[in-house]
This record gives sequence, structure tokens and C-alpha cells, in this order.
Amino acid sequence: MTPRRFGRYVTGSKAAAVGVAAVIVVLRVLYEFGVTPSNTPLWLAVALLLAPIFVLSAAFIVFGIVFRPLVHPPPAALRVRGDAFVVPGSPILMGRLTMGWALLGTVFLESDPTVSPTTRFGINAGAALVIAGAIIPLLRGPRIVVSPAGLNIRAGGRRILAWDDLVRVPANPLPMTVRAPKLALSIRRPGRTDPGWLLIPLELLAVEPVFLGSVVEHYVEHPDRRGAIGTAEEYTRLTGVAA
Repeated sequence: MTPRRFGRYVTGSKAAAVGVAAVIVVLRVLYEFGVTPSNTPLWLAVALLLAPIFVLSAAFIVFGIVFRPLVHPPPAALRVRGDAFVVPGSPILMGRLTMGWALLGTVFLESDPTVSPTTRFGINAGAALVIAGAIIPLLRGPRIVVSPAGLNIRAGGRRILAWDDLVRVPANPLPMTVRAPKLALSIRRPGRTDPGWLLIPLELLAVEPVFLGSVVEHYVEHPDRRGAIGTAEEYTRLTGVAA
């Protein structure tokens, strides 16, 4: 998979997530504000009530199938940002979060005529803000930025590590059981001779685990190569593909 093809996959996943989220919101608005006991057939009311859940469930399944190549893409999917390499968040996870968030936001919509218009407006304005927030996972999702200064990690929490904070991974295995794929970083601990462990959940990221681990270890062991991080030449050397 080339960087350009990977970019098309990511763009397609974001567009699909936004489109599905919009459909879900429209269906919920139609049900909340368009269905009345006196004018709406029961079958139509039930269909509009269940349609968003059906659409969301189908989208979750389709995302897992269509965008499966993005789960653990090849090294060439590493993104070049000019001054850094970026490991992006999982488009599948981010898309699902956006669609689910949009549906959750519609739960707060209020159409009860017994509620005062001012109160209804305030509630629905708040619901609209929650729904609009569904775009956040697509814009500010998890990622790891590999720069000449170190690692900027936004996955399972936020952490900034300088290269001097990292040490070579010991030959001994991790002193714990890890069920899901994780990047194990060996970090210095002030006042301690033995290093500690920082585990980064990789299910949140679109990256091949072994490749990411080898990249980090390479720059820990070769400080002289850190200045080339983010360049097209270094990208080609790491991945074997022209940027």
C-alpha cells in the first residue's frame, strides 16, 4: 500500500463516517419532530425509531470489512509531515466513534410540547453541540508523532517523551501479560537503575506493530539518524518506498 493509496482510504473512511452520522441524525430528527400519534402510522413510527440503530450496526460491519487493510497497514503507510513521521489513528475506530457519538447526541433532542419553547430551544441547542462534537475523533484522534526531538504520543493518554527518556529494550521479556497489541517503550526512571515500561495500545493506531517498534528502537540506538526524521530520504530508507 502506497502513501497515496493509504491517504485515499483514510479520506474515504472519514467521508463515510460523516455521511453515515448525518443520515443517523436526520432519521432521529424525523422521528423526534415528525412522528405524532395521530398522524403517523405505527409501522412508520417503529421503522423510524429502529432505522438509526440498523444503519449504525450495518455501518460498523461494513467499516470492518471495507477498511480492514487499514488495521495493520504496511510500513509505507507511515505519513511524512515535513519535520516528522506520523503514525495516524485507526480510521475504523475513529469512524465508529464518530457515528456512535452522533447517535448518542440525538438522545438529548427534545420535542415535548409540554416543555416551554425556551427550555426546548436550550435543550436542543445543547444536543446540537453534542452532535457536532462527533467530528472530534476524526480531527483529534490518537496518533504518534516521531520527530527529531522524540515521541509525541496521543493514544491511551497523552505523553511527550524525549529520545533521552528512552533506553534500549532489555532482552528480558515484559514482566506482565499483554493481551492486546501494544508498543512497549523502555523508559528511564529517576533514581532507579532499572528501566520502567510504558505500554501504548496499538489497536488505536493504523500501524504494523513490529515495524513501529523497530523504528523507535532504531532511533533510540542511533542518535545520529534522528536529524533525518521527517525527510523523504529517511522515509524511503525506512520503508523501501519513495515518498
